[in-house]
Amino acid sequence: MQVQGKILAVDDDPNNITILKELLDDNYDLKAATTGEQALEIAQDFQPDIILVDIMMPGMNGHELCRRLREHCTLKHTKIIMVSARAMVTDRLEGYKAGADDYITKPFEGDEFLAKVRVYLRLKHAEEVEQMRHEVTITVMENLRTPVVVAKNIISIVSANVFSNVDTNVYRKIDSKLRHQLEIANDCMEHLEKTISNFVDISEIYAGKVELQPTLFGMQSVVLEVVNLLKLKMALKLIDFNIDMPTEELLVNADRQKIVKILGHLIGDIIRVAHEGDSIYIRVKNLQDRIGVDIEGSGRSIEISKINELFSRSIQIEKYVSSGRHNTDFELAVAKGLVELHGGCIWAENRPEDGVVFSFEIPIAAETRTATQPALSGAAADSGVCE
Repeated sequence: MQVQGKILAVDDDPNNITILKELLDDNYDLKAATTGEQALEIAQDFQPDIILVDIMMPGMNGHELCRRLREHCTLKHTKIIMVSARAMVTDRLEGYKAGADDYITKPFEGDEFLAKVRVYLRLKHAEEVEQMRHEVTITVMENLRTPVVVAKNIISIVSANVFSNVDTNVYRKIDSKLRHQLEIANDCMEHLEKTISNFVDISEIYAGKVELQPTLFGMQSVVLEVVNLLKLKMALKLIDFNIDMPTEELLVNADRQKIVKILGHLIGDIIRVAHEGDSIYIRVKNLQDRIGVDIEGSGRSIEISKINELFSRSIQIEKYVSSGRHNTDFELAVAKGLVELHGGCIWAENRPEDGVVFSFEIPIAAETRTATQPALSGAAADSGVCE
């Protein structure tokens, strides 16, 4: 019969090992260890799918063995099941705390035990497949970045050469059509580059791969930085914007780059669907133990039924009522994931008149609660130009 998986049984009682062999030997590749130290050595070489661990053993007990096993990255998907006669809730909780996936009380019923083994084998396989899919996807996306950047650079070079080196008569004939085509090509490359970046971000966030690098900084300075980065896009659409921030510097202990990305995605989403003459209002608030940021756009409202889905990573396409535009860039889902990594919350709501408000809150730094510092010059209220 085909072997269905690899199992390591750890128990100092030979009778218990015998029982497990009778149940598992025919269908599984089974190895046994009688001490925790022996189990650690076997596990690293054997790489079992499931480890069955008795709690009461001389020397290293089951809980300590479980903790030691979880320190090995090659065993991160291995399922650990405690098998013990100790049935108290406190014993189970201690096992889960040590890193066990489940707990079976002796004596156990054979069919139920085998069913549980099959469940955890399927679960381990599914986790490994998902991990492999994630790693392959990230690798492919990262490899796409380079050709996209190269293509963008080539388009820029071609544009510069064509429109600076042709004679006057030829220039008049090709200028309008070729310029339009190059602009379309450049826009496509920018969109693809942004989509790749956002896809990688959302994949890493929800795979738990993102590590924050917090520093202490003022929220006002980051808002001004992002607005300066986006003000050309706002100017091209004749978008009026205002910023309202308190005079005291509001400090956060956060990952500055990630906060820039959150603000950029939220403001950028409003700019993307805005019409000429729309307005954007950015408000930074001191909420005592948290800092709140509201980004209000006057140009579009969102279907009521879609409000709760806006930031969902499962909803990749959102249709907005006023513009008919679609968002497939994962930007709002990325913003949500990054806000929540900072211990904050994010939401959207429609304005009483046409328009939408994106809001998020993150914890304020302790330094802000105990001291008031001067704000950046010109940060209190900005009527459309950030210097």
